[in-house]
Amino acid sequence: MKKINSLTWFFLILLSSCNKDEKSLFIEDFTVSKEIVLEPYKNYPYSMMNVWIKGYSNDTILIKLHSQDSEPILRLSGDIDERWYTDYYDEGNRIIIFEPYKATNGKIEIKTKL
Repeated sequence: MKKINSLTWFFLILLSSCNKDEKSLFIEDFTVSKEIVLEPYKNYPYSMMNVWIKGYSNDTILIKLHSQDSEPILRLSGDIDERWYTDYYDEGNRIIIFEPYKATNGKIEIKTKL
């Protein structure tokens, strides 16, 4: 019985730590900014960060890196099917920020991966 409990805890911890370097965000509320935090695994080789944005918005949305004060990496509106990528070599956490800017409604899906 003790062995089963140990295995159960092992798998629970393993599952809870999965996908730190890959996340998705579904947005239908355009009243607030939202962010995704990607955390790299230690001693894992990375070379690129990808951001995919799909959906639609009635006006301009902004995608930023690092902080609200950063310059936008993307300005998007209307029907959206965009991929953005950059080099990434295990440089710590990456924060991707969705800002509704002028948009008031729509439906957006953001997928990110280191």
